[in-house]
Parts: sequence; structure tokens; C-alpha cells
Amino acid sequence: MNTNFVVFSDFDGTITERDVIISIMAKFAPPEWKSVMRDILEEKITISEGVQKLFSLIPSSRKDEILDWVLRNIKIRTGFKEFLEFLNKKNIPFIVLSGGLDFYVYEYLKPYRELITDIYCNRAIFKKEFIEIEFIYECNSVCKNDCGMCKGYVIAKYEAGCKIHIGDSITDLSAIKVSDILFARGDLVKRLRRMSIDFIEFENFYTVIDKFNLILNSEAFKEKCHK
Repeated sequence: MNTNFVVFSDFDGTITERDVIISIMAKFAPPEWKSVMRDILEEKITISEGVQKLFSLIPSSRKDEILDWVLRNIKIRTGFKEFLEFLNKKNIPFIVLSGGLDFYVYEYLKPYRELITDIYCNRAIFKKEFIEIEFIYECNSVCKNDCGMCKGYVIAKYEAGCKIHIGDSITDLSAIKVSDILFARGDLVKRLRRMSIDFIEFENFYTVIDKFNLILNSEAFKEKCHK
């Protein structure tokens, strides 16, 4: 394994073409999910509180229905498999960091599992009437934002010369302080611009491959990643 580099990636809206949690809510939750999501995006409530509230709107009995719908309707972002193969050839680990739930994240990524080093996500509990969430990877001293699934906490545990994070939303903010290179799209682009933080914009994984190849050979990249 190439310990000089580790690539971390968000799942919802990054690996997938659209945000899976929002798509699930739009299909299966009552209308009040919209106000909860608005509160999350406006940072009126924490991410963990918001995600718990969202899924508590959906009966546990709909688990299989949700999984079937996700597998049939959520498309993978263009170039994802090719990017995994690209990393595999270079022996670079690829880690998925998802604020989503295990019952659909693992199943959705099953066709690509041999090319994925590890997957971190929240655990869904279906013992009661409505879906509950167990947050396994919570914030510590690295991040105190109550992310639920804290990407910064997980990334900080890995030892590597260069940590690269790929994301698209507010849930990726905890990764900023512990990542050397950021790939961004969607809402994350606007947030990083407001924060004056450098990033590489992408729309699909073919772009990521092209940019990755360029920066791997750049002197600025080597210096940034302690080469």
C-alpha cells in the first residue's frame, strides 16, 4: 500500500450523482423534512441532530423498500470505477466517508468493494417504529461541530504524507483542517470560496483523474505534501 497518499471521499452527491439522503427524504418522508434540511444547511442545528430528525420521520418497516429504491434510482457519478482502478494501479488507498446509513451505503458500493479500502458511515437501527441512528465516528478534539459521522476525526487517524479529500457539501467541512488537497463540487465550492480555502473543482471522476495526474508531478504539490 502506498502510504504517501490516501484518498478520502464523501458518498452522497459525490460518488453518487445526487444526494441520497435528500432523495430518500423526498420519496419517503413527510413534508416537514424540508424544514429540517433547511435548518441543517443554515447551521441552525447540528448535522447529527438534523440527520437523526430526518430519518426519525420514516417508519422502520420501509427499510427494504428504501434499499430497493436507492439501488434502482440512484446513479453512480461518471468515471467512479475508472478512478478506483486508477488508484488501485498506483496502490493508493481509497476510503469512503459517508454521513449516510450502512444498510444502503454498503449495498450500493458492493460492486466496487474490492477496489475500496474501507467504508465509514452511520449505523441504522430498525428496532423501533421509526428509524434511529447510531453515530459510531463522532467528533473529538479535531472537530467539535457534532457532525455525527465526523470525517475530520476519521481522516486524522490515518498516517500519510498527503491526505486528499473529495466532497460536495457542509458535511465535508470537518475534513478541511486535516486534508492536504481538496476536490470540491456543489455547495462545498461556495463554502470554500467564502472561506478563501484552496480547492480543485470537479464535476465527474474523469476530471479528478486528470487533475490528480497533473498535481502528482507538480513541485507545489510535492512541497505541500511534505515530499
